[in-house]
Amino acid sequence: MNQKKATLEKIDPEFGSSIVVKKHTEFLKTFNPFWHFHPEIELVYVNKGKGKRHIGNHLSYFNNSQLLLIGSNLPHNGFTDRLTTNGSETLIQFKEDFLGENFFEIPEMKGVKELFERSKKGILFGVKTKQKLGKKIEKLSEKKGFKKILVFLEILHLLSKSED
Repeated sequence: MNQKKATLEKIDPEFGSSIVVKKHTEFLKTFNPFWHFHPEIELVYVNKGKGKRHIGNHLSYFNNSQLLLIGSNLPHNGFTDRLTTNGSETLIQFKEDFLGENFFEIPEMKGVKELFERSKKGILFGVKTKQKLGKKIEKLSEKKGFKKILVFLEILHLLSKSED
């Protein structure tokens, strides 16, 4: 296997925002998946796509949809080789301390803090969680400001409670 060194990707949220939310509804021909890492945690929801999943030392293929949480500095490739008709990919990238250094230390955030810890090896969520959160994740790209943060916190909370 070709062991290329992972490239550091610089991620810049738009002005006035602490998280990056990108939604792609068609395959980006100009986008070449590359082996990379970044300090930001990344939540990826692919709705109706197929491709190769290469995260850390794990390599597999997916067909239809997937929901992943990739921890800070965990090397990975881009995910969609091809989006099917009506397919989309939504990426949410954020620093672990996007709400301040100690926000996730409070007792109410214990589950989310543990989720971030588990994400260091990568988490693949099952069908129930995808069905429950897919639309909410996709709609996050339409939210702004305070509402975006509130909905995102709810998504993180629900992911932390997921059993699949």
